[in-house]
Amino acid sequence: MKIKSILLGTAAALLLANCKEKTEQTTEMETTVTDTVSSETGHDMNHSDAVSGESPIMASMQKMMEKMHQLEKTGNADYDLAASMKEHHQGAIDMSAAEINSGTDAKLKEMAQKMTEKQQMEIKELEGIMSQSKGGVKNYDDKDQGLGKAMMDNMKSMMKMTEPTGSIDKDFATIMVKHHQDGIMMGQAILKYAKNAKFKSMTEKMITDQNKDIKELESWLAAH
Repeated sequence: MKIKSILLGTAAALLLANCKEKTEQTTEMETTVTDTVSSETGHDMNHSDAVSGESPIMASMQKMMEKMHQLEKTGNADYDLAASMKEHHQGAIDMSAAEINSGTDAKLKEMAQKMTEKQQMEIKELEGIMSQSKGGVKNYDDKDQGLGKAMMDNMKSMMKMTEPTGSIDKDFATIMVKHHQDGIMMGQAILKYAKNAKFKSMTEKMITDQNKDIKELESWLAAH
């Protein structure tokens, strides 16, 4: 009995030590992502910084990135990618709302309205993908050099924002170009790592549509 008690005590101690190690590794990984992004971009994940700049477009982007950063990864590629893309789409909707409410250019306001309608429809499709893949098998790891690295690289790219111009219209056009470019980058990861055929098909269409938007926005910027 004494030996059995000693063995049980040793096993419990090892289990606690293992749990502590995993917790520390997870915390370290999360801290590394935030610190890496902050050091490379000069920004931290503080929403008040964007708000203090008095640019609703920048504030919308910062809010989007905070939500994406806070998403809990499940380890299922389809679910995690769909969840990230959903928040990314919501960021575009919020920026479009700022342009519609405060912008002055009729062309951009029209584009913002069309983007809102399109991204709302795509969010419904993404929610369907999330519903189908919720609780699905884990098929990637945050620390791997495949999807895990692609998602981290995408977040780092999103954090590289331009300074506000003082014009809602120019902020909208400039930041939406960057937003779409990051969305396309995420879309490439979906095409490479997602398993759901419908998810890949809608992503291909999204990439085509957003490339078209980018050309229109860049044309507007060149003229203004």
